[in-house]
Amino acid sequence: MRRRFAPLAALLTALVATGVGAGAQGDPASTLFRVFLRDGQALPSYGDFAVVADRLVFTLAVGDAASPRLQLMSVPVANVDLDRTAKYSRSVRATHYAATRGEADYAAMTGEVSSAIEQLQRIDDPKRRLAVAEEAKRRLLAWSAENFSYRAKDIQQLAGLFDEVIAELRAAAGLSSFALELSTGPVVPELPPVLATPSLKESVELALGAAKATDLPEERLAILRAAFDAATSPEVLELRTAIGREILAESTATAAYAEFAQSILARAERAAAAGNVQVFSGMALEIGRHDEALGRRRPDVVRDLKEQISALLERAVARRLDLDRFALARERMVQYELDVRPALAGLDGLRPIVEHIRDQKAFGFERLEIAIRRLARLAEQLQQVEPPEDVADLHATFVSAFHMAAHACDQRRLAVITAKESHDREASAAAAGSLLLLSDARRELLTRMFPPRAK
Repeated sequence: MRRRFAPLAALLTALVATGVGAGAQGDPASTLFRVFLRDGQALPSYGDFAVVADRLVFTLAVGDAASPRLQLMSVPVANVDLDRTAKYSRSVRATHYAATRGEADYAAMTGEVSSAIEQLQRIDDPKRRLAVAEEAKRRLLAWSAENFSYRAKDIQQLAGLFDEVIAELRAAAGLSSFALELSTGPVVPELPPVLATPSLKESVELALGAAKATDLPEERLAILRAAFDAATSPEVLELRTAIGREILAESTATAAYAEFAQSILARAERAAAAGNVQVFSGMALEIGRHDEALGRRRPDVVRDLKEQISALLERAVARRLDLDRFALARERMVQYELDVRPALAGLDGLRPIVEHIRDQKAFGFERLEIAIRRLARLAEQLQQVEPPEDVADLHATFVSAFHMAAHACDQRRLAVITAKESHDREASAAAAGSLLLLSDARRELLTRMFPPRAK
């Protein structure tokens, strides 16, 4: 049994002896993360990134690597090469692990494997030996997978020898079946090399690229200011001057875009209220010219502005149609008002009687009889009027007002003849309804004879 485990123990001892310092590759200070944009830029990130909704958020490192200025920023996920960024993040973590804890953890793991080998030599039960060997191999492979495949080739060698030992142990335990291993060790991932720490000049240039990449004005200005504060060395003074000009342009852009948007929206509002569709014909070109003159710095503002102008154009078109329909119908409505005016004037003459009925006041019976006859003639006169479609509803209301006035007079007549209060109350309600309908219909007719209000 000792001869069976001797090659495994010897390889383990050799790997531990030759592994000292093997993982200490790479400079931990140089392991900045990177966010790779689709245009090829590799923006330095202090720490890993996070995807929130449709944006990628990270902390941009600007300036001296020893004490960089940190600026939180975000970019649309659509502008980021996520696969390359994720692989590079894993490479950075693997490099940092190898340069710091990797060798110590590897030594601890191999110590556990050595203890397992010694334990195997003291176990007499073949099946128990097999279970311990299989568990040792499982932990070996799991350790490599959980630790960035650190020293994966060495783990592969150990796993291969474990397979040979496990095969012999299975035979010794009298097990005729065998397990097919698809892999004798961890797959070594192909990770990109870690980029060198950018120089001060490179860092400032990358910050300028980051400022152009973000679509949020506040972030852009903050990044430019961080780059300006970082560019203090003589070799980047020219860049500092350019950044200063960019900060000034960026600072004034917000006010310039806001002033232009306010001006053009005010004109569009007035045009929409007046139904003046022609005013909108040149607004898209005007927006484009102003955006070009300001350096196309606010694509989100321009997009929102165009959407608002488009909505106002729809309102202008609807307003124009309303005004055109009114112009077409106004002449008919004026003629209708002239046609119904005599009947309405006649009802106005009977208003005192209708109000007396509403208020249940006493008046001469002869006046009531005269009112009944006059209402019949006025109602017949009103029925002869052919209303245009635009005011058919109002005409029906006028007819109802006349009918209710006539009904009020009839009920008051019955109340006088029968001395029943129920007829008097019904007459009062009908008179009140008639006066209300007449007032509402007249007010609505007057409203429709003027241009409709803008919505």
